Amino acid sequence: MIGTIARGEDSLQIHWWDGSLSDGMKGCRIVAGLGFFDGVHLGHQVILRQVLEVAATLDAVPAIVTFDRHPLTTIRPEAVPQLLTDGEERKQYLLDFGMKAVIELTFNKQLARLEPEQFASDILAKRLGVVAVIAGEDFRFGYQGRGGIDLLRKDGDKWGIGFVQAVDSVIVGDEKVSSTRIRGLLLEGMVEEAAELLGRPYKLIGPVVEGEGRGKKLGFPTANLAIPPKRLIPKDGVYAVTIRQPMEITQTGQLATAGELLGVLSVSDKPTFAGATRAVEVHILDEEKDYYGKKLEVSFHRRLRSIRKFANAEELQSQVTRDIKTVRELFSGQFMSTEDTPPIGRIGGPGEKIYSLKAL
Repeated sequence: MIGTIARGEDSLQIHWWDGSLSDGMKGCRIVAGLGFFDGVHLGHQVILRQVLEVAATLDAVPAIVTFDRHPLTTIRPEAVPQLLTDGEERKQYLLDFGMKAVIELTFNKQLARLEPEQFASDILAKRLGVVAVIAGEDFRFGYQGRGGIDLLRKDGDKWGIGFVQAVDSVIVGDEKVSSTRIRGLLLEGMVEEAAELLGRPYKLIGPVVEGEGRGKKLGFPTANLAIPPKRLIPKDGVYAVTIRQPMEITQTGQLATAGELLGVLSVSDKPTFAGATRAVEVHILDEEKDYYGKKLEVSFHRRLRSIRKFANAEELQSQVTRDIKTVRELFSGQFMSTEDTPPIGRIGGPGEKIYSLKAL
């Protein structure tokens, strides 16, 4: 026996659709989607739809069994990727999609050393009441990733897991949709292509912290966002974004937000000014509200241009004015090509609010 896992409050936590928490399934029969689901992209969404469909057929509870941290955090800390979503965002996307519960297992060394047969029988079947499993074709579990869909198909019946389905990868542009592929696109500033694979624009959420005040002196006050180090920040550049202010979780577990605003966001080390550090700062159009200490959610829609050093503050001011004009035209459905900006393509008709978030 490689490892065992004790039943306890710290070994798993269950987040229910109504906002309640528990460490047990209350006697429910569970149809479980398995995986980490970073980004909750198009490939993940196929799994979620299958979970809902099978749960309806079996009159069972649709749920996701996932982990509280990326598995590599415990197995190979030096190889942990920057994440597309944090834990709260991931849970919210999954619940919004229709899952009744998100079950987070604590991925510690104890869990990492658990044999796959133990994981399936002791955790999935006995503790969680899983009667059906849906996962991606390459999902692995148990010590050294020894378990997979084949094991569940072979031995699932004896544990009470009578239905097992592997979901094929989603192919877009001759390549598999994956979190790794999306990370690569974002690191190249290709936010539109990333949005196609996510099914929505890529988002960052962070509190507004005090900056150096240079934007305000130029006539374009900015909100400086503190992004957690584990989150992936797109390539340095200037982006057309929309902004929401996240509010409190409601009684139904949904994330309430204020209305969307347009903005110009910069990711850079501000090369025009000596001694500046890398920053994520957004100028919100037609809004002068003080957001210090509050969280903002920004959605990336297009990379407008690269970062470059200007001869003086006046040249920078003129460029920001042009950036703002470009953003207004982009979101009004009429776009004027500028340096470093590709043709708009199929962005929408005149006046279409392309910044409205797509339903997952």
